[in-house]
Amino acid sequence: MRPSIAIALSLIVAASALSGQSNSPTATVHIDATRIENHISPRMYASFVEMMAQDVKWGLTAEMVHDRSFEEAADYLGLPAGWRLEPDERNDNGGSIGFAQTEAEAYPSTNMATGATEHSLRITLAPGDVTDIRRGFSQGHISVAAGRTYRGYFWAKVPTQAGYKGRVEIGLEEDETDGQRYGSATVENISGDWRQYGFTLTPDHTDRFAKLSFLFDGSGTLFIDQVSLELAEALDRVRPDSEAMIRSLHPSFMRWPGGNVAQDYHWQWGIGPRDLRPTWINKSWSNAPEPGDLGTDEYIALCHRLRIEPSITVNVDGAGATAEEAAAWVEYVNGPATSKYGAMRAANGHPEPYGVRQWELGNEIFGDWVRGHTTAEQYAQAAVRYARAMRAVDPNLRLIAVGEGVSPDSDAWNTAVLRIAGGEIQYLAIHDYTSASQNAKGPNPRATVMGRAGEFEANYRHIGELIDRVAPGHNIKLIVNEWNLFYSSDVIQSMAGAVYASRMMNGFERDGAIIDSNSISDLLNGWPGGIIQASRDRVYGTPQYYAIKLYSDYLGTDRVHTDTVSPELQPGTSAVDAVATRSTDGSRLFIKLSNADAGHTVTTSIAIDGFAYASKAKFTLLQAADRKQRNTFADPEAVVPHEQPINCVKGCVVNMPPDSVAVLAFQRR
Repeated sequence: MRPSIAIALSLIVAASALSGQSNSPTATVHIDATRIENHISPRMYASFVEMMAQDVKWGLTAEMVHDRSFEEAADYLGLPAGWRLEPDERNDNGGSIGFAQTEAEAYPSTNMATGATEHSLRITLAPGDVTDIRRGFSQGHISVAAGRTYRGYFWAKVPTQAGYKGRVEIGLEEDETDGQRYGSATVENISGDWRQYGFTLTPDHTDRFAKLSFLFDGSGTLFIDQVSLELAEALDRVRPDSEAMIRSLHPSFMRWPGGNVAQDYHWQWGIGPRDLRPTWINKSWSNAPEPGDLGTDEYIALCHRLRIEPSITVNVDGAGATAEEAAAWVEYVNGPATSKYGAMRAANGHPEPYGVRQWELGNEIFGDWVRGHTTAEQYAQAAVRYARAMRAVDPNLRLIAVGEGVSPDSDAWNTAVLRIAGGEIQYLAIHDYTSASQNAKGPNPRATVMGRAGEFEANYRHIGELIDRVAPGHNIKLIVNEWNLFYSSDVIQSMAGAVYASRMMNGFERDGAIIDSNSISDLLNGWPGGIIQASRDRVYGTPQYYAIKLYSDYLGTDRVHTDTVSPELQPGTSAVDAVATRSTDGSRLFIKLSNADAGHTVTTSIAIDGFAYASKAKFTLLQAADRKQRNTFADPEAVVPHEQPINCVKGCVVNMPPDSVAVLAFQRR
């Protein structure tokens, strides 16, 4: 244990032990466990992944090869970005090997998303006297570990005229000229039309910056496309390390495919054989190429492995989408194998319906940044149209409509949606962010941002009152399925970000009567707020990740009355914030606390009535050694929770260090 953490975990468990701490700010938390103020949904903590930056591609998916279908711009040698000549370019190769990015042949020939002609890599090798017997191409920045098995493949076609005769040797090697070879495989008998050729590599050396090489010992022409390399243990195209991080978080459901990108996405792009799926242009996020590796079947398979509920967002009138297309997606997912689209699912290897119940009708259509943007009335009418078309396929769906969080126009938007579509929906989606620019103008920007959580909390209650007035009797709940800070990574991934998350989550639990669930944005990468950061070969959880995990691990079902008296960061914004919940059977009590004071430890006294607890309790504290400390790929566990048992006889007194989040767990005696 780090010395700084050990000091921070020191607890004062009796009033007499407070001597010498008279200068420390103090707070009191009084809990009346007999007063249940609201129930909390077991679905409260969910997750959100979006096809954005490296949230899905390379963050969640297992593929290790960049531009595996040779679509990016080629260099003067004819090799697309990321691919290089082997062994290097020191000498003129005298025509011994030539490359061309060609449209004449490709697998598949046409991109179904764009209609454009696809490319492959044409390789021509001269016979006889050559300048270098090592002839081929490679890609670097491939991270491999000794003893782990990697599976790969490529597609190849050999023309009938002057076709290639020879072997292809695939290697994992040190990324240097004449570098050490770590493992290799040989593919022989390449011939005929497009066909997939598989290989397995088990390197005997660990190298985070190795290269994957393809070498040719024969002559003639061949075409190569759709190169792939993954860890053999990856399931359904998902990275094992990212999957393990999500499993540890145990969210109730996972929202996919967006986010803004949902208004660009067509579900047909992500079904069927992987290598026939298109790479499409992600207009929502930098016009980046977006592979179709993780589609409907892989996403649902991941949810099933993690034992979490899928939640699918359909495209509502964006980029040519229709209600019929959404209904077809429902049939693909939930229809019998005898139905048109259910038969497609069965043909793709999944004969049994998935039974996905939660579907979201578009994303942020109130905003002009998404395709399909329209007025509240027009969106609400579209939501009704989509809901009825989708329920004609499966009447058991639970539907989420687009709501609007804190903004000048939110009441008008929400009122129209509830008035027109309230009879068709079970949930209203709310997104709430706050930015550095919004909070910079006040006298205390830090206090202002921490106070935003309270403003959002009050607004959720306001929306609940709006629902009761405009759509009475429908029992519509809120899902806050996007929230976070628009700040730099130095802030979001620091303990300040975790404390802000704690404030938001305390509000969600206090508003449990109206809030069904929430999911922070994003789960992996995506932008600086990704609570799991994944590089090519490493992952870490940010302090927000660990704060959310704490709240999810200690999820009570009954929120009980809590009075907190604390120093204030500014009027109305307390330093210490607390919420208390009880388990369903009443055997456990959880107190969740945070201290938003960046400069002072707050000595916090806790008194509990109406719950006869065992004297031994568990205190779990999340804090950093200083305000700048954060987790990194080099030091992924610099800031993680630390757990310590404590004795509490007549209440407890705990030290809440600056910028800290904690959970105090009690067992009934």
